Amino acid sequence: MNKLTEGFDKAREASREKLSNARDVATDFASERRSVAKERMSEGKERATELLGQGKELASEKAKVTALVTRDATRKAAEKSSDTINKNPLTAVLGGLTLGAIIAALLPRTKVEDKMVGSAGKAINDTAKKAVDAAKDAGQEKMAEMGLSSGSLRDQFKDLFGKALEVAKSAAIAAEEAAKENKQDK
Repeated sequence: MNKLTEGFDKAREASREKLSNARDVATDFASERRSVAKERMSEGKERATELLGQGKELASEKAKVTALVTRDATRKAAEKSSDTINKNPLTAVLGGLTLGAIIAALLPRTKVEDKMVGSAGKAINDTAKKAVDAAKDAGQEKMAEMGLSSGSLRDQFKDLFGKALEVAKSAAIAAEEAAKENKQDK
């Protein structure tokens, strides 16, 4: 049996050696694959960083162009509004008061407002109504002195309102065109 045991020992030793060699080959192969993977990941990261930088530059340029276009449209709208107001200051004031009254009428009263202001709000409201009535009467007297009629003021207000709408449309169109140009440039 000695020969048989000796044969098993040799076979076992040979198996261990082959297993050790296989482990070494597998370890070397895995190490090589890791190195290749790390290198490719590094290259991918560099490319992504480069593309991100280019994207930031492009976005910055587009934002600058959009800002310039918007600023120009806003400036033109402001100039038109200023010209209109300078030509018809009374109409502008009346338009502002009318617009404020419309907004105030459209806004609902809240429970918190009623609770916090309460009777003081009613007193303020009554005082404000009296002040408005007095201002209205004084304004009508002054308009009569100046030879202005409510019809001519109404026409001027309609004209001002129409011009304000034109300015708003112009600004919206300019903004839309700038956005389209920005989208096309991409």
